Amino acid sequence: MPLDPAVDRPAAHNERGVIAEHYYALQSLRSIEDARAETTAEPVTPEALLTGLYQSAEIALYNLTDLLDRAAGHLRAMDVERCVAALHWVRSFHRVLVRLSVAALRVSGTLRPDTPRWEVAATPAYAEFEPALRRFDQQLAGLAAQGRVDVDRIIAERGLEDPWFNVLHCVRVANHDARVWSANLAKSAHPAPGADPARLLATERLRHAVHEHHLAGDTYFTQFRALHQIPELLVREINDRIEAAILHARKGDLARAVDILDGAAELFDPVEVCLPPIVDNLSTHDYHQIRENLGLTSGSHSVSMRFHLFTDLFEQFGQELARLRDEGSTDPFLPRLERHGVGLRVFIFAWRDMHLHLPRNNLGGMETKSLTGAPDAIRTVRKMRDNAAQADPTARPGHSAHVPLSATGSPLAAYLDGPESTDGMLLAATGASTQSNFQDVQERKEFFSQPCPFSKPQRRVV
Repeated sequence: MPLDPAVDRPAAHNERGVIAEHYYALQSLRSIEDARAETTAEPVTPEALLTGLYQSAEIALYNLTDLLDRAAGHLRAMDVERCVAALHWVRSFHRVLVRLSVAALRVSGTLRPDTPRWEVAATPAYAEFEPALRRFDQQLAGLAAQGRVDVDRIIAERGLEDPWFNVLHCVRVANHDARVWSANLAKSAHPAPGADPARLLATERLRHAVHEHHLAGDTYFTQFRALHQIPELLVREINDRIEAAILHARKGDLARAVDILDGAAELFDPVEVCLPPIVDNLSTHDYHQIRENLGLTSGSHSVSMRFHLFTDLFEQFGQELARLRDEGSTDPFLPRLERHGVGLRVFIFAWRDMHLHLPRNNLGGMETKSLTGAPDAIRTVRKMRDNAAQADPTARPGHSAHVPLSATGSPLAAYLDGPESTDGMLLAATGASTQSNFQDVQERKEFFSQPCPFSKPQRRVV
């Protein structure tokens, strides 16, 4: 690790709460790692995949409980606009659960059909979620019964421009998705039949991860963290599988390597689906409410994702593919192994392109500095993406037909960067707001005058 997470220095605070010391603390990754370590599933097995997916579902359900109770509170206060904002997050977390459940169904299909099914309704997070859903429904139904909201007229006559229609529309969309993910999970396989779900999932560890850090006020800090925690949990499984696949390929067992990577690929979509909720729901203002509490951190401080997956393991996997090609391997599983190389590559760069929304939406242009002091946050993230594209370890020398790595080279780039596009105007407005609200970050004063404590971790060598 770049920092020893066991060394707890006195934490800084502002009026909202704690300011993160580093990324590891910000995302409560110690609890995430402990939850993964306490599971009984054997590593690199379908059971381990299912356990990781069900643990991710627990994190999502704890967040839905928080969001539904806040939305019900906004309804009681007849604060419809704030209720709409909370329900947009509710809808997004249901979508995350749908993708987790679909992945669980696919993994379950690799197990014996007589394997007992997962008891989703018996998990601690579900036990908190369902009463929260009932409390919200009671609040909304009560307003309808009192005549304070005319459900029939709103549904019949209004559209997305109307806050009350947005409330009802988010609810009906979320209700359907809840039917889908709960049915899918109930049809999925139990990774350890007979085991207590709370113990199997180390749910107390997960609950602690979700609730370890809270901020005062109506912020989406908890949800921002959750949508980083789920990928961190799943990426650890992906990394273990890529490492195991490299080792098997070196021994000549490409069939086993492919089988292991089949499982890793099942997690790409559940990782990717955690970015759109932040992109779609986190306004610049909402992000600014939590920005200072993120401390001197950056998404690039994720050791498991930024370094182990995107760099160390990706490079070594690409080197292994090159070795097999150079040696003229005729193994019938080599084409499938190469397809996994393409799949991993596309996943990594799709994630990088999606992640660029965050500095664009929340920091903006005009050379807005990052929390860690990078002189232009957007340019820095783009450069990281483009440098990675240039160093792609899976690219074949001499092969011009190559899957596009990223949004670089877009035929729209010239227009979007030009004076007629509104993109520059919006980036400038976002940058002006960010710099005005965070002069201490922009000018590196007070808390942000100190150097970023992050240092590059040791390379993960297979």
